[in-house]
Amino acid sequence: MTGRLPLMLGVAALALAGCRADPAAPAAAPSDKASPKAAPVGAPDIARCDAQHVRHEDDPLPDNPVTVPKAFRQIAKASALEMALLTASGETVCENNVGVHAIDAMAWLVPDRLLGWEWDAYEAFGYTIFDRARKGTVIETGVKPVFSPGGGRFASVEFSEFGALSGFAVWEVRADGLARIGGETSRSEGEGADFVIIEPEVFTDRIGDWSISSWTGETCVNISFEGQQLSADAAIVGPSTFHAAESARWQVAPGPCAE
Repeated sequence: MTGRLPLMLGVAALALAGCRADPAAPAAAPSDKASPKAAPVGAPDIARCDAQHVRHEDDPLPDNPVTVPKAFRQIAKASALEMALLTASGETVCENNVGVHAIDAMAWLVPDRLLGWEWDAYEAFGYTIFDRARKGTVIETGVKPVFSPGGGRFASVEFSEFGALSGFAVWEVRADGLARIGGETSRSEGEGADFVIIEPEVFTDRIGDWSISSWTGETCVNISFEGQQLSADAAIVGPSTFHAAESARWQVAPGPCAE
C-alpha cells in the first residue's frame, strides 16, 4: 500500500476530500470467491512494480512474497516490496507492500469493482480497498467498512495506536472512483500505556473499541463505543452511542442518528 513504510514508523493521517455526487448501485454481499463475470485483460504486472520500487535500506528481501488467495491472483499479485493490482481495463496499479507479512479475508465488496482485504505488518494493521474503475483507486479504511443501505457510501471508524486510519471517515462510490466526503482524523500523543488521543475531543479520555453499528438512510452513521470513559471522579464502563450526520459535516457527536 502507498506509504506502507512510514506506517512502521507512525501511521500517517488521511486527508479529507470529495464532494457530494449521485450514489452508485447498491453493494452486493461481500464474497471471498472471484466473480464469474470477472474477465481481466492480461495480468497484474508485479515485475514492473518491483522494478519501479523506490528501495529503502530497511526493505525486506524481494524473494519473500506475501501470499494472495488463489481466487484473486488474476487481479492481485504481491511481492515483499510491492502489490500489483489489475484494473477493469487491464492496467496495473502498483502499491507499496513493504512491511506487510500477511493478507487475510480478501473478498469482493462490490463484485468486479471493489476488492477489500485485511493486512498485518510489524506494529501496524489495516484494511485496504482497491477500486478497479477507471485508473484504479486504492484507499485505507483501517478496518472493514460498513455500507449504507443504498450501497453508494461506506464508513469506517478505528482509533488505535497502530491502525492505518486512526479516525472516522465516510467515502462515496462514484462512477470514476472513490471520494472521501467527510470524517475526522485523530491526533495522539504518548506510546504504549501512555498512548492517548487528544483530538477530536469526543474521542479523548476513552479507552476501548469503536465500531460502525448501522446507517440511518444515506446521510447518518451510528457509531458504537465499548470500553472505559475516564474522568476525574471515576471510570465509567460500558457501551456508548454516537453518530455522524452529513447535515453536521460528518462530525462525531453523542447520541444516535435522528430518525
